Amino acid sequence: MADGMVQERLNIYYLLDTSGSMSGQKIQQLNTCMETLKPLLEVEGIKQSVEIVVRVVEFGSNDDAKWTVGSAASGDKIDEFIWTPLQATGACTPTSKALNLVADALNEEFLGKRTLRPVIILLSDGECTDSDQVYVAACDKLAAKIEGVATRIAVGVDGANVAQLERFASCDGVTKKPLVYVAKNVEEMVQILRWTSVVSIKSSVKTGALSNASKSGQVSLPDPDWI
Repeated sequence: MADGMVQERLNIYYLLDTSGSMSGQKIQQLNTCMETLKPLLEVEGIKQSVEIVVRVVEFGSNDDAKWTVGSAASGDKIDEFIWTPLQATGACTPTSKALNLVADALNEEFLGKRTLRPVIILLSDGECTDSDQVYVAACDKLAAKIEGVATRIAVGVDGANVAQLERFASCDGVTKKPLVYVAKNVEEMVQILRWTSVVSIKSSVKTGALSNASKSGQVSLPDPDWI
């Protein structure tokens, strides 16, 4: 890249379920996966000539949602990203609170200049314990931000409420199906999370800058490589 050129930025948001049902092997494998994502995203960012910025929200701990990496206003550049292991101790699954946190962060001031459409990856093994009305309102709020062009991907672990995940997710630009991927076990959960992270970067680069995006320009992801 020539000196003085500003890289396009890709903001990735991870929304991670830390309710009690994620305890044990699930949270252990999730922590390991998040630690090993750093080199994968660094390599993909170099390949695609983009600056990867990561934010993470956990929901379930203390029956709330909170930023554990970055904040609404700023995230961690991937070369500065350090993972602190999460604990799965929550008694509830307040997914709607996590969605509202990210929705409030999706504005051009926080996303930065020369940004690609952001990617939001939600992982859960259950269902939102807020009311249906509250959950739907949070999904609608998130979907409407920045002209509705954020790519929203859901990863469901065995036992997840797939209908709720489909309500959250955006649709593939070709198949028109919600971008929801369900793991049958923790090994597949890790595989899906790693795969969606990498392919969503490629898809965002392909669709171009956020300033040129339109509601009809949904991203398309390739067929999963574990099928």
